[in-house]
Amino acid sequence: MNLRRLLGIVYNKMKSVQAENLLIFQPVPAPIDKIKNKYRYRMILKGKVNSQNLDRINYAIQDPHLSQMKNTTIIVDINPNNMM
Repeated sequence: MNLRRLLGIVYNKMKSVQAENLLIFQPVPAPIDKIKNKYRYRMILKGKVNSQNLDRINYAIQDPHLSQMKNTTIIVDINPNNMM
């Protein structure tokens, strides 16, 4: 499975449980898209930090397809200081 397909799965899972108070933007390459031969993407979510939205995020990243991607890491950064 390639990275873009995996991003699509996570995005679609987030959209399937989307609430009115949560904006979900499609995954795009990060501003610095490759570091140390590793590709980076980001998906921005905009909304309130509450247990309901955190549960949605956890649901989206807990996917059996992720176990097939051994060299893939997902990092969730809440209220990032820098978007670079």
